[in-house]
Amino acid sequence: MITAVTTCMGRREHLETTLPLMLEAFDRVVVVDWSCPQGSGEYAADMGASVAYQHGEKYFDRCRARNYGARLVTSDYVAFVDADTLCMPGLRRELTSSVRSDRMVLASRTASDCDIPNLFGFLACPIGAFWGVGGYDESFIGWGHEDSHLRGKLFLEARLSPVRLSPMAIGAIAHGNELRGSNQERSIHETSPVNFKKLVDYFRSQGIDDWMKDPRTDVIAYKPLAI
Repeated sequence: MITAVTTCMGRREHLETTLPLMLEAFDRVVVVDWSCPQGSGEYAADMGASVAYQHGEKYFDRCRARNYGARLVTSDYVAFVDADTLCMPGLRRELTSSVRSDRMVLASRTASDCDIPNLFGFLACPIGAFWGVGGYDESFIGWGHEDSHLRGKLFLEARLSPVRLSPMAIGAIAHGNELRGSNQERSIHETSPVNFKKLVDYFRSQGIDDWMKDPRTDVIAYKPLAI
């Protein structure tokens, strides 16, 4: 069984489109309502999802919210799915054939071997491996780079091999950084550089100076689309 964890604070309009598709793709969906002002938890519960409520939060905290949802996972595998991710027909079949105790499953890259930014956060892995590396590092505050850090820990510490979904397995609702930065205490421009330094320091502690170019980490690195 695979449980999806998704989080929401001010993204109900996305969740209303994506949650029905998640419920078709996964055995169980946990929605973390992180003090959502739009009542996303009530909507998700009515749709048949499991809901975890975190009340009294003024700002969104991605790492804490994802870890909170993961604590409710009782299946062998967990998938982290953003509220703007579209689970396409066939995803359930692909995941069922792809997940294994020694693997993490990532979104596909483009034909030119680049990552699609809106899909970079998708990851499925054994729940034991996720907690074995400490889950998401909650010292990453605000927006940016916690996904890359988790990939690094699962790859270098848990020794999980990355496998990719097919290009048609998932998609995303397009939106800009203004929405990503909403409900955050500080702007993306403030938090992203701080988080990136933590990411660089982590890989250097593992003997990798440039994780985006080192051939050892090429399979998990973020490769931006060419402009």
